[in-house]
Amino acid sequence: MKKRVLSLLLAAAMLVPSLSACSENNAETGETEADLTPAPSAEEVDVEPEETELSDNLPEADLEGYAFRIGAQDGVYYGAPMIGQVLVEEMNGDVVNDAVYSANRTVESRFNVKLEPVLYPDDGGTSIKASIAAGDDAYDIVTMHDITIGNLSLTGIFRDVNEIPHLDYTRPWWPSYSVDSLTVNGSMYLISNYISYMNLAMTRAVFVNKDIADQFTYTIPYEKVRNGEWYLDDFIGMMEDVYIDVNGDGQRDDNDIYGFACSSALYAIQESFGIEPVKEDENGRLYLDINNETTVTLIEKFYHMMAETEGGYLNNSESIFTFAAGNALFGMFDLGNVLGRLRDGEVTYGILPIPKLNELQENYISGSTDRPYAIPVTAQNDEQLGIVIEAMSAEGYKQVRPAFFEIALKSKYAYDSESAEMLEIIGNTIVLDFSYIYSNFGGFAWTLMNMMSVNNPSKDFASYYAKNEKVQKKLLEKVQKSFDSLKNP
Repeated sequence: MKKRVLSLLLAAAMLVPSLSACSENNAETGETEADLTPAPSAEEVDVEPEETELSDNLPEADLEGYAFRIGAQDGVYYGAPMIGQVLVEEMNGDVVNDAVYSANRTVESRFNVKLEPVLYPDDGGTSIKASIAAGDDAYDIVTMHDITIGNLSLTGIFRDVNEIPHLDYTRPWWPSYSVDSLTVNGSMYLISNYISYMNLAMTRAVFVNKDIADQFTYTIPYEKVRNGEWYLDDFIGMMEDVYIDVNGDGQRDDNDIYGFACSSALYAIQESFGIEPVKEDENGRLYLDINNETTVTLIEKFYHMMAETEGGYLNNSESIFTFAAGNALFGMFDLGNVLGRLRDGEVTYGILPIPKLNELQENYISGSTDRPYAIPVTAQNDEQLGIVIEAMSAEGYKQVRPAFFEIALKSKYAYDSESAEMLEIIGNTIVLDFSYIYSNFGGFAWTLMNMMSVNNPSKDFASYYAKNEKVQKKLLEKVQKSFDSLKNP
């Protein structure tokens, strides 16, 4: 279970439009809002799936109308049904929805299979446990909140994905970051790949309000990013003095303008600075690796930002709400908000990767979460399972990823060609944190969140670690024992 950046894998495997073509499709870059050309509307965007010669190497097979049942929560995420991230039944003109539809139909037609949703009213934990305990063969794969499904996977109700035939982890729809992160002692019980677009939607980035940047005569640091020299100190230098008391009441509140406004919900951020609380040694043993100088440095820098500068603002609202209202120079949140809360807003923004912690950090790292998939132990149709999972993952990569990433983000909603270039960097540096998925809603994966609490931010990491070390070691032992017992029942 090693976490690796994705750049080499995707750089070799992706077939994407050139940046020059991207520039032709995007608005011309200008110095002021007046110079910006609006992004094209949904009706103006070509939704044809990207041409690709990538082969999935699957055998030709007739599954004779097999009903492949996908369990998902009956809820809404980013303004669309959750099941729509993997399965839709009709086209509606939205580029991402229609790409999912096309990918689904490709799989169904090729293998004579029917993809069927099976929705549950809760997050999935209760429903799935009850179904499997009763021996019901009700689902082929299921998905739910990443921490919920991660902890369920420790109970023995899901199959080791490595048992399933036809899954080829060398293909780009099985990103190395997810396979490495989710594999412990040779076993993997969760699937996080392009079977859905959630891993892309939940990738974190920096958003920049271009109007506020112009007001303070700041140059958006695209060139620093290109040169590998975009550091957290640069971020701090831009945000720390940005504060405007908009209504002149002398009170720092949600109506004012800040350099960086965020809540304490900073998950999937600390891993962007190279912090990996749980690691695996060469013998498949898990161990803690967070009590180090890197963590101390990050906590001290965030404390300085949020508690010691005029531009930092910790509040109880999510960062996206303050940014979307036009009240912050910077926001750090997930790309899915481009399709959701920023989609119809009035903020003119640029996009950047999360900065490096300092010169010692070799690569940009884009932290992500997901709603992973798992195979219940009651699902025993291995041939069908392997063919359909591999085919859906491949078509998700070949059709849905370009629609989400290349069209919806780069062309439709990004305001300049530089942001499109930044998105390329972000998409090539995604990581998934094992520590978070198996954290049981607490622990060292939540360090940055817990220490930047709204009412009592702290930089005393030594005390925090001492207070939590014993509990976290016990939790890690439990996770280790679960993986061991599942591998050797």
